Amino acid sequence: MTFENEKKTYLVKIDKSKKGEIDQKIKPLLAAFNALPEYYTTSSCSGRVYLWRGSGKKNEIEWLKMSHDLIDLDFLKINTHSGLVWLRLEGVILHLACRDLAAANLLLEKVRHLYKKSCLLSASNKIIVEIRGSELIEMPLYNGEELLFSGDKDWLVGLINQKLEKMWNGIEKLTGELAKTNWN
Repeated sequence: MTFENEKKTYLVKIDKSKKGEIDQKIKPLLAAFNALPEYYTTSSCSGRVYLWRGSGKKNEIEWLKMSHDLIDLDFLKINTHSGLVWLRLEGVILHLACRDLAAANLLLEKVRHLYKKSCLLSASNKIIVEIRGSELIEMPLYNGEELLFSGDKDWLVGLINQKLEKMWNGIEKLTGELAKTNWN
């Protein structure tokens, strides 16, 4: 199958993410990348914050709350307290299939000023580049009924929101760069 056919097939697939839909804040960036003949997006997240419990393995996590938007103090409150509950903020992540290694290298060269952790993820069946933000917070928040964070909760919420806004500003900046730059 040609790259063009793979791209057409992939872009009409149903979203299989936990959320069940693409984040609004990243849609313009996805559209900009998917308009380029050398790339198509395979997965994405504009950044999120969530409360979870479980073993930490991907399939053994229960999400208690999740947001792709700014949060308030109520987000940190949960009704059910059993076991260890974690707070996690994850940065922007985007996976792009690239026509060839030259396109992958060009992509990495263009995005690394904003997303230093970006890398070539796969070069076997498909050439996949991962664009990854470096914003991250992960901390235990509750142990049963006990709140483990003893600092100012308003400060914590402010820090999370500041990081989310920084992520979204990066998405807007990269979208703008794609619109004005020749990527051929």
